[in-house]
Amino acid sequence: MKAFTTAGFLGSEYGPFNIPLPEAAANSVRPPGGMTPGRFENRDKFYRKLLAESPVMKHGSDYQRESLLRSMDNAHRLLSSPAAKAFDLSLEPKENLAKYTGGITDLAKVSKAGQNRDGSYEKNTIGRFGLGCLLARRLAEVGARYIEVTTEYIPFLNWDTHEHGHEKAANMKKTIDAPIAQLVRDLEERGLLNRTLIVLASEFSRDAMLEGKPSKPIQNQVDVPDTIQDIKNYGMHRHFTDAGSVLLFGGGMKRGHLHGLTADERPCKTIKDRVVIEDLHATMYTAMGISPKLAYDVEKRPFYVTRDGHGKSIRELFG
Repeated sequence: MKAFTTAGFLGSEYGPFNIPLPEAAANSVRPPGGMTPGRFENRDKFYRKLLAESPVMKHGSDYQRESLLRSMDNAHRLLSSPAAKAFDLSLEPKENLAKYTGGITDLAKVSKAGQNRDGSYEKNTIGRFGLGCLLARRLAEVGARYIEVTTEYIPFLNWDTHEHGHEKAANMKKTIDAPIAQLVRDLEERGLLNRTLIVLASEFSRDAMLEGKPSKPIQNQVDVPDTIQDIKNYGMHRHFTDAGSVLLFGGGMKRGHLHGLTADERPCKTIKDRVVIEDLHATMYTAMGISPKLAYDVEKRPFYVTRDGHGKSIRELFG
């Protein structure tokens, strides 16, 4: 997973700033508790000395070394920047906090809201994802250029629909609908939506069919009865790759526009205006003023922002 949290050839300064718990985001831009300013500065100086012995500083290119140092400087400046307050969700008015969390106003209680092992949900089903959306809005307000909010994955819970699939799908809507709607509404009220592109997408779609009874069951893992009688066995198992839905808000996109069409009957394939992933990427880059053909030469090989530079922006989506 480490490869997905680095910036590759772009350099350390463009790497992601991972915040696993939005309710504790403020701790990410503060020295550890009990750390005096002087002691913290001494640690920073000592760490920079240790960096001199790191593989990047010893064997990396000039750009890689300079990028690593710039990332350190940027992180250090953030600690004393007024923008650091954006990470502190306790500064958000309680009434705003409640809109993103389904009524929770105590940050300490957010992590206790969620789904039970039997597929049922507790009273509040929004919790952490809602706080992520609120944090995204606050970061957008202070000029953050790229923000990603992901849902929490726990095997057989939350977004895992192998059991109680249809019930979970209904509850998953409750998890995302209100926070996303509030994020769009807040950005529009603040005049930020036209220059902010919100992309709501999943890793893949699910096939609503039951998983067939395997010829060689995996011991203690696959147990599909010959006759389905228990509601828990109605799941959505297979990865459905022929069609999926992506929602785009703001960033110059048309409002209320529906692009493409899938068949009403199985296998529900795309039958009109098919969009491939490189064209979706091209559309997003075009909204940001970046050419889909842009490439960087790394080790004498071109790395394109869309697949081989062939991505085509979907012009019908722009207002």
